[in-house]
Amino acid sequence: MKQRFVGSWVYELPFGSGKRWLNGESVSRLIGGWQVAGITTLSTGRPYSVTLNQGVNNGAPSWPNRFCDGNLSNPDPALWFNTQCFVAPPANTYGNVARGVLYGPSTVDWDLSLVKNTVIRERLRAQIRLDAFNAFNTPNFGFPNAAIGSPLAGRITSTINDNRDLQLALRLEF
Repeated sequence: MKQRFVGSWVYELPFGSGKRWLNGESVSRLIGGWQVAGITTLSTGRPYSVTLNQGVNNGAPSWPNRFCDGNLSNPDPALWFNTQCFVAPPANTYGNVARGVLYGPSTVDWDLSLVKNTVIRERLRAQIRLDAFNAFNTPNFGFPNAAIGSPLAGRITSTINDNRDLQLALRLEF
């Protein structure tokens, strides 16, 4: 892939004991100790190769001929690349298409957490957290079917990530 960014961050909310706002002792246990955290992943698509659904070399490897670029200006999962730019070569010949000539869809993923830290006693602490993996439920599509001659050529029929997952956890430190 050409570019990839992964960033993680934690923000402690400014409420409760020792913080800027609402730092009174009576409300500090309830509203203090909150954090918001996340991991963000952004990347461009990975390269993939165009192949043939049926070989033309009696079982030996064969590739299609490429006549034009193959990229579409507005690709979508229904048609990711121009399949008309690739055709099967004549029998017992190899096509001219190179390896990894097209790029798959990009990836956008946000994992978020809401965390509450509480001091129960001097040596006993509790943490409760809610984690949301793929928090915005963004589908990250897989590679398109790149087998020229297949009825599904150019279509994307899979995703590479799970749907939104939520996790609730309790942790005690002593």
